[in-house]
Amino acid sequence: MTLLPRIAMVAGAFAVLQAGCVARIMRPNITAVTLSLATSPAAGSPSQPIAAEVRVRNVGDTRVWHCGGCGCDVISLRVLGSDGREVWLRDPKAVGPACPPGFEPLDPGREVTGRLVFTGTLFMAGQDTWPTPTYPAPAGTYTVVAGFSYEISAPGPPEEWIPLERRATFTWKPRGAPAGRICEPQQARHRTRGA
Repeated sequence: MTLLPRIAMVAGAFAVLQAGCVARIMRPNITAVTLSLATSPAAGSPSQPIAAEVRVRNVGDTRVWHCGGCGCDVISLRVLGSDGREVWLRDPKAVGPACPPGFEPLDPGREVTGRLVFTGTLFMAGQDTWPTPTYPAPAGTYTVVAGFSYEISAPGPPEEWIPLERRATFTWKPRGAPAGRICEPQQARHRTRGA
């Protein structure tokens, strides 16, 4: 045999062996979910409400499961006032959907989104009346808290929820509010006649 065919035969055998080895090496599956939160504008008012946009994306290569269905908030969104306490953007006594939560998959490359709009109208907590009275949001710095929980196992009793949370702040400047003064909501007062 001449030298060239021998080299070709050895190179071919080496290529076959190498291809066989490469096929056996596998990268492990990776579970990775991201949560992003953005608010705009940085400062809002009744004429320029604040919008909070939330995006959850499965950037891994495995399926994950999250709460789904009409009885579940896939992405939780809440707002904290300047004092760190939660403020109510919806009537806390409003009746929600009467159906059980379920599970939904979030496949690799897929995403879920959520949105909150802060208009400056807040509901009073702990009121006996319905609908719950409202008040204008006082000036100050507010914090939006976005949350998302998922699990790796198939639907059923959750083995372990993996929570994600992001926070973003914005400034609220109601029209006509003096600079640097934070107004507290007035408590609803009921009067009875003849008292």
